[in-house]
Amino acid sequence: MTAEFTISVAHNEARLTATAAFADTGPSPSKIEFFDSAANLLVTVVLAKPCGVVAGGVLTLSQGTVGGDLIALDGVATTAVWLNGAGAPVASGTVTDDAGEGPFTIEGTDGTQLYAGGRAIIGVTEIT
Repeated sequence: MTAEFTISVAHNEARLTATAAFADTGPSPSKIEFFDSAANLLVTVVLAKPCGVVAGGVLTLSQGTVGGDLIALDGVATTAVWLNGAGAPVASGTVTDDAGEGPFTIEGTDGTQLYAGGRAIIGVTEIT
């Protein structure tokens, strides 16, 4: 027998709303830092404040700058860390291009190669 635990739709909406509120805590907007496999910071993507919208059981994050954020170093992004506006960790995970299924995606790339001086735009980032 497999144990199962399912939360209600209302509970999920409350959980996602609390996640967004936690991410927006602090004086600054929340941000996602993208790192290569050697833990070098390639780019910091600043999110909008509020950081996203909860609808239909999904929290969709919104980037603060439509044109993207400046990439500091060349490299292949492998991991990302989402920090709230006070610098505390919210979540972390793998990075893929927008064709992949990673929790954090980068648009406009074939793979996750980033080039210094370019602009990083996150793909649709949804939390369920």
